[in-house]
Amino acid sequence: MPSITFLPGNHVCEVESGTALQSAAEQAGVNISFPCAGKGVCGKCIVKITSGSVAFEDNGKLPETLRRQGYVLTCRSKASDGNATVLLTSSLSEEKGQFTDALGCIGIEEELFPQQEDIKPLAAADRVTVAPPEQMDGLGDYDRFINAVSRDLLSKETDIPLNLLQKLPEELRLNDGELYVWHAKRLNTEYIVDISAAEPSGDYGLAIDIGTTTVVVLLADMASARAIDAVTLYNAQIDRGADVISRISYAKNPDRIREMRSLVLSTINRGISELTARNGNIPAHCIRNVSIAGNTTMTQLFMGIKPEYIRLDPYTPAVMGVPLYTAEALGLVINPCALIWFSPNVGSYVGGDITSGLLCTDFAVGTDEVCLFIDVGTNGEIVLGNNDFLMGCACSAGPAFEGGGIERGMRASEGAIERVEVDPVSGECSISVIGGGKPLGICGSGIISLLAQLFSADIIDRRGKLDRTGKFTSIKVSGKHARYYVTPAEGEDLGVYLTENDIDNFVRAKAAIFSACVTMLKSVSLDFSCITKFYIAGGFGKYIEIEKAQTLGLLPPLDKDRFYYIGNSSLAGAFMSLLSQKHRDKVEELANRITYVDLSVEPGYMDEYVAAMFLPHTDMSMFGKG
Repeated sequence: MPSITFLPGNHVCEVESGTALQSAAEQAGVNISFPCAGKGVCGKCIVKITSGSVAFEDNGKLPETLRRQGYVLTCRSKASDGNATVLLTSSLSEEKGQFTDALGCIGIEEELFPQQEDIKPLAAADRVTVAPPEQMDGLGDYDRFINAVSRDLLSKETDIPLNLLQKLPEELRLNDGELYVWHAKRLNTEYIVDISAAEPSGDYGLAIDIGTTTVVVLLADMASARAIDAVTLYNAQIDRGADVISRISYAKNPDRIREMRSLVLSTINRGISELTARNGNIPAHCIRNVSIAGNTTMTQLFMGIKPEYIRLDPYTPAVMGVPLYTAEALGLVINPCALIWFSPNVGSYVGGDITSGLLCTDFAVGTDEVCLFIDVGTNGEIVLGNNDFLMGCACSAGPAFEGGGIERGMRASEGAIERVEVDPVSGECSISVIGGGKPLGICGSGIISLLAQLFSADIIDRRGKLDRTGKFTSIKVSGKHARYYVTPAEGEDLGVYLTENDIDNFVRAKAAIFSACVTMLKSVSLDFSCITKFYIAGGFGKYIEIEKAQTLGLLPPLDKDRFYYIGNSSLAGAFMSLLSQKHRDKVEELANRITYVDLSVEPGYMDEYVAAMFLPHTDMSMFGKG
């Protein structure tokens, strides 16, 4: 059998001839990124064959110059009869991402956060006095504990986990039956989360945002109701799909569902470990409260639930309101008895990250003014309404805003071009690179910055086609294809460029977002002029330049003072829910009020989408032009 060696690391495996190189990598324990779930359309699983050969089925995504240098796509390659050595390119774990400040809540009004009188975590600590044992009273420690909880906490039913029952006799005798008891309401039962005879040395909680691209874990001091620290990590599932549809497609059997659950769980637990270590080695058992917000697919994959039915008619999620489960059951490395609260889902593609984010808007306090909330990412989720109505929908924007589906695109990490200044006369540009080093690709904010200026300078037309007159040296034309070079190609360095296909992918993404907004508004006989506040959420949303996004038709031509950046509202809402029963109730109330709109069956949506497939739009009057 042929032997495949993966470098660096010298991982070796023997496989049958014809085995997919992707499978060989998995067998060797090598992690390779497949953002398109192995469909061969993103080009991100590129590797170099340094010796031997593999059978490569070219699908046109790999430039011939790279083919000649020995590069192949892992997902399109198979082991041949002989041995081969495979050199891996950079991986996700090596990227240094540009993450928003997880502790900063830009644009979120202070009065929206829980006030002191609102503080009520899911698991709260109270003093309980347990009667001392008496000879021949017929009561065990458990009986006397249950009696005390019923009396002091007004509990009719009490559930104490086995590990706490095991420590109960010792704790009762350390301080003459005086106990601190952390308890939470679970259905109609008072569930015991922890017990301690000693005064608590620390009481902590976690707010977690499980995003498609990143996972953010925030550590909070429950005693003072303040955020202490936070860490942002790439969601390790990215290597198995850049968007939710790709991940649903990948998680098609029990082994892969377990793999996807393991990937996101390891990401979260790594974040917890980092936070506890750098904040005085906080003991894991002192973390007794957790609030999680994530979209519907991410929530199901975290729980190990098959996500396939989310994308199959009639598009039914496994769960809208997630029951309370213990940390031990879900695999979090904290107090095993801690109960985990999830922000509720509304539909297949409007999940807990959106309902959580609404806590950061006027929707949470009630308003007669019409507001629109949008979270821009691989999916575009939108909520429209006021006190009288709430509607929510989602559109598949694809990964273009995060560099996916773009030949030289990349996430917002070191080496990504994030800003561009184009000379309208020469067409040449100057760039700003994250980290200040050599440009390796271009991220979403860089694409918006570049395309808006190319369009304003008539270097691309309304269809996204590049100028072919030869006037601009940055444009290279080959037959029917044209590229705009942001940085030149030199030797083996291909440079950073945008193809017309890249531009088309971006236009499709912006058209999906804009047409979804228009469809929602028209369904209630409104237009953009009726919007008082336009909330932009999400990590990527923070980097959108309003004027340039309006130039391209991604955002409507409203006055800038109507737009509000609210950053990672999913995390901010999860933090509010961690602290306050009032805010947990509010999230559930908002979720119950939202009418979920399925755009795939909404009359007129496709017409709006086609109309938005121009820059800025087919109807130029919408943007104040003739």
